[in-house]
Amino acid sequence: MEIVSPDSEGVDTVTKRSEYAAASIPQYWVVDQDAAQTVPMHRLDGDQYVARATMPLAWVLNTRSDEHGLG
Repeated sequence: MEIVSPDSEGVDTVTKRSEYAAASIPQYWVVDQDAAQTVPMHRLDGDQYVARATMPLAWVLNTRSDEHGLG
């Protein structure tokens, strides 16, 4: 899970995503610094991440991992 920093948004959302995909990390989640603190959830498909869902951070923190539907 990556928390996007206003000072390094490009690195957090582009560079690191590519590096994690190259390392075959199966999921990549990002906590956006928007008002709702949404969490875009991505799943590795081949050598790239595909967006699967976007959920509020509060929901992610208050649910079990098997409830996230990304398994």
